[in-house]
Amino acid sequence: MRFRRALFLAEPGQDPDQPLGVLRHVAPELEHLLVVEPLPAPISTWLLGEHSRERDLRTSASLERLRELAATMAPSVDVQFAPELRPEALGALCTAEDIDLLVLGSRSVRTAAVLPAQHRRAPVAILWTGPTRGPGPIRHIGCVALDRSSRAAIAAFLRDHADPSLHVTLLSLAGPSPEALGASLEVSGIHAEVEVPNLRDAASVRLWLEEWRSQAPLDLLVFVGAPGALASSARRLAPVLLLPPAAAPRPPQRPIDLADVVDDGRAIRVRVDHVAAVGNLAPVPDQALAFVSGGRVLTTVTTSGGEAELPTGLAVSSLGVYRIESGVEADPLAAIERRVTVLHPGGRPLVLFDAELPDDALRSLAASTAPSAPEPLAIRLRPTRSARSIRQRLRATGLPARVLDARAVLDEGDALDVSAALDPVRLARVASTLRRGGFEVTALVHRGPVVPPPVEEASLRGGGVLEAVSAPASGAISSPPVGGNRIEIELDNATARRWLLELIQGTERTLHLQVYMALDDEIGRAVEAALAAAASRGVAVRVLVDSLHGLHGSFGVKNPLFERLSAYPGIELRTVRPITELPSLADLKQRDHRKLVVSDGRLAIVGGRNLSHEYYTAFGEVQLTTGSPWRMVPWLDAGARVEGPAVAAISHSFLEAWTEAGGAPFDVLTPPPVGASAARVVVHRGLRDAHTLEAYLSLIETARSHVYTVNGFPLALEIQHALLRALRRGVRVRTLIGHLTPTHGSDPFSGAWSAARTAATELVHSRMDPIVAAGGEAYLFALRDEPGWAPGLGTVHPHVHAKAMSADGLRCAVGSANLDITASYWESELLLVAEEPALAQSFEARVDALMAGSTRVERDDPAWRQLSKRRSWMRYWPGVLSL
Repeated sequence: MRFRRALFLAEPGQDPDQPLGVLRHVAPELEHLLVVEPLPAPISTWLLGEHSRERDLRTSASLERLRELAATMAPSVDVQFAPELRPEALGALCTAEDIDLLVLGSRSVRTAAVLPAQHRRAPVAILWTGPTRGPGPIRHIGCVALDRSSRAAIAAFLRDHADPSLHVTLLSLAGPSPEALGASLEVSGIHAEVEVPNLRDAASVRLWLEEWRSQAPLDLLVFVGAPGALASSARRLAPVLLLPPAAAPRPPQRPIDLADVVDDGRAIRVRVDHVAAVGNLAPVPDQALAFVSGGRVLTTVTTSGGEAELPTGLAVSSLGVYRIESGVEADPLAAIERRVTVLHPGGRPLVLFDAELPDDALRSLAASTAPSAPEPLAIRLRPTRSARSIRQRLRATGLPARVLDARAVLDEGDALDVSAALDPVRLARVASTLRRGGFEVTALVHRGPVVPPPVEEASLRGGGVLEAVSAPASGAISSPPVGGNRIEIELDNATARRWLLELIQGTERTLHLQVYMALDDEIGRAVEAALAAAASRGVAVRVLVDSLHGLHGSFGVKNPLFERLSAYPGIELRTVRPITELPSLADLKQRDHRKLVVSDGRLAIVGGRNLSHEYYTAFGEVQLTTGSPWRMVPWLDAGARVEGPAVAAISHSFLEAWTEAGGAPFDVLTPPPVGASAARVVVHRGLRDAHTLEAYLSLIETARSHVYTVNGFPLALEIQHALLRALRRGVRVRTLIGHLTPTHGSDPFSGAWSAARTAATELVHSRMDPIVAAGGEAYLFALRDEPGWAPGLGTVHPHVHAKAMSADGLRCAVGSANLDITASYWESELLLVAEEPALAQSFEARVDALMAGSTRVERDDPAWRQLSKRRSWMRYWPGVLSL
């Protein structure tokens, strides 16, 4: 043990050999020993200076004996006589001499009575010597800790004084379980061998002490605080070390809750919640936290919205966590509130399962797990049950008590619009994230009817709610690159209109058109005429439209444009997922949002445009006044024209949707190479995967120089957080956004739903506010003085409907997928990711030009600061909108 400075309070007339012999073994590394023998004379005699008796005592044989013994104990020794010390004087002496161990040579009840006062005045350990023990170092000690405070004090003592040669028996009524003992020792920094007998109550502790001599005699008994009846009786069995009580408990606080964490080479994300009520977890307010390992504070962080990041590369498997209180110093082990596991790659393979599986399913999972089989790991997908209660449930069913929070692994934040229907896909995404971090994930066990691909033969079932599926591949972008293409990208409505009509007019054999919505306006009628002309010359025309948003086939509604198209010979029209009865949430949200055209299987256009005026009319082609309706204001959109082998993947996307809608299959041939561009065609199928979301995240996470986004919908928090991480690592983030209700000056254009769209604009901008606050660049798309616009109209801020992103001037993406939660999970989407530097740099130059004429959001602008603060609550709004 590592006591450094001891005070030995000798008892007059008592042989010091026995207590000093105990001290020699308890504190073999003493640096200083102060010996005080109280004088039997009254204090007044001492103060009057009657020194002749003192001189006689100092020269006595007993004094010389005491000095000789003390000199063998420490390099520095001081032997003093003093009046009989009262507790306050003894405490002052311990403080003045920096004493960490007080040795009492007396075992009398009178001595025991002053110990509580001594601990209050000077919090030092007290060695209460007992029966003479044999020679040799201390090897086996018993530590008695009957409450949380005592356990903390014992842990701190073992951290500071125990070494691997020490065997410790911890007598506790609520000690760590055998499987949690190693983690507890690591967090506490205890290197001794520790065993924890199974004790039920204080009587069983007393019985264990009575029987200890016949089993393995103890060299020392360690208690905390004053010597109660248990310690007083134990002093007849062995020397007793009394530790000062741990710091007084803090005022009651709402308990905190943490899941376990993953160290996969990135920043370790933690999420800290309050357990507010049954079925309700609330993020803690901004709070300083300490993380403990080895008995010391390893790092401190401050949460924001209940979230924080720890540094990477923590070479620990467990952490203790506690809240730091301003102005309060506490021993870390006494302050620990929760303990979490740190998972590292390289261990046993994992089977991930939904933490909300029913009890019988958990028991089946536990029964099917052999020691050499992959280890089950719970994933909390719904923030309705605390990690602590999940661990208790896992222990009760025989599963490892470890749980990860999907929100932390995926960095979703408080994404309140992430509904339970998305959980199987989120579970698969957690698996992909872990696999990219080096973990071997072999299978998933999920709930609900949605099955994330790829699916294996189910090996676990439970009441129809369980399926076991193979874990998804670890690549962030699901589609491989295809070379040999010629690709062009546009951000101009007139160019897009020309491309579309020329493609239809040039088609010779087959024409496939898929849209999300369309209006019977001048644009719709122009496309209708082109399609009818193609069909009349023998082209097989297939048209696919989302039934709900295309206003055709759901609830008995008929779209006149599609009614006429379906009547033309040679044109076959199909609708996606028509709704004919009371719809479910999935019926309303699991729509097909893809927009594409394929001509003869060799030339394709993909992008975000539907068939109506605002998508294909140039800004200078309209006559705008302050009284114009908002639908007359064109929108900014983006599209790509593709020739080459990548068109086959676009055709397969259409083929799958076409056959699901009841259409007959057709052949898809791969066109020959025509250029030098490589491209990935990323297809996302709603509620089956999150491929376009993963593609966007991959572009952001791999960026090293800059990221551009052009997007007019509320950022999914996961994408927002990825952009914030990019800013933190020095990546320049430039964003172009718009107004869902276009404005002139500071006034919105009028029209139906104008107020609602203006409120939605605030939501979009609120998701950009953290990007601006962190140093990102945000521009509100703006135009001025276009031909035909009325004088005095001022600056016009149109809607931005484009879905585009680029990174480092190397890769760019254009398609139908917005950067919001609906596109990420619910709707089916298509995204073209072009991997050609010249194309990406040309796209970025075009966006730079648009930004140069737009309105930059300045984070130092007091008006923006006030507006940002006012709408910060809107992060909770998408949960309502998602219905």
